Amino acid sequence: MAKKKTAAETSKKSMAQALGAVGVAFGAISVLAPRSVASGYGVPVTPAGLQLQRLFGSRALVVSALALTAKTDEEVDRGLAAVAAMNALDTLTALAGAGKAGGRTTTRAVVSSLAYGAAALWIRSLDE
Repeated sequence: MAKKKTAAETSKKSMAQALGAVGVAFGAISVLAPRSVASGYGVPVTPAGLQLQRLFGSRALVVSALALTAKTDEEVDRGLAAVAAMNALDTLTALAGAGKAGGRTTTRAVVSSLAYGAAALWIRSLDE
């Protein structure tokens, strides 16, 4: 029996893998070229800031690997839940530090985290 197709005839697992690939790309750029990501978010480029950007990127790589290596529907759902939870926490921490980080940085962090987390939840909600 063939798997059901969802959104534009793409399987849930394929969509989760695509989202995971985006996360891997973001993580790799954050590790290998942290200056570009920090600048994109409006974060001051300092040695300590670049170190934190690399740590942020390595975390994104590991969580995104869950989506890329998932074998079962349960693993796909678990990986998507982890992505959604991580991005919900990122949103809350960005909002908590909004006064010190500045409006542009906070807005970029909140919008990107909400969008990525919402995408994970939407894919997770699709039929198998």
